[in-house]
Amino acid sequence: MPRPTIPDRAGTVLDRAREVILEKGYRRSTIAGIAARAGVGKGAVYLDFASKEELLDALLARSMRSLVREVRDRAAASPEPVSLSAAFRFGLEALLNDRLLLALYLSDEDVLGDYVRSRGPERYRARMDWLGDYLGDLQRAGMLREDLDPRAGSLLMSVFGVGLANAASSLGGLPPERLAEAVSLMADLITAGWEEPASRADPEAARRAHAALLDRLDARIGAE
Repeated sequence: MPRPTIPDRAGTVLDRAREVILEKGYRRSTIAGIAARAGVGKGAVYLDFASKEELLDALLARSMRSLVREVRDRAAASPEPVSLSAAFRFGLEALLNDRLLLALYLSDEDVLGDYVRSRGPERYRARMDWLGDYLGDLQRAGMLREDLDPRAGSLLMSVFGVGLANAASSLGGLPPERLAEAVSLMADLITAGWEEPASRADPEAARRAHAALLDRLDARIGAE
């Protein structure tokens, strides 16, 4: 007897795949196990996802879209121009609330296996390249010091971000609370050394700067 049709089959498979991967880890998860959890046949999973890796790609993309949406909503709701350090914190708080993205950022091989080593670095580099433009836009909006070199600032933030993302391989496991402490300290340093008072800013230009960065992230996620 054929299985009943499931509305939004792909979404259901993604939901159940997330549960299985967080419980068992990517290496020990199987398409058959995910299909059983979703209540569909193994072949039905392959109608939407060609491989287990493609399924994980789709899961991470969905989480990234959710993170971008949360940061966008918080920036839009802020009565004051959102500073670089505030946007940094918004992103961190959204990251800490998503176990799968957190595993990606902390290179947690118990959850994601060797995915970060094999696929993650290219994605980080692509996104870090946009930081220079973003910092330049914030500078023109009056949010950052005029003598700050946006490219140098972008490099520093890139080194910090990629370093944290790969810390597990050289420093051992990095618990989420240590990540939060490190990012919070980095945000404090940005506030103290790079930023101008919000009263000097052009609020609309600052909002456009944040929107432009988030639009680029959305477009990149949609293309993956």
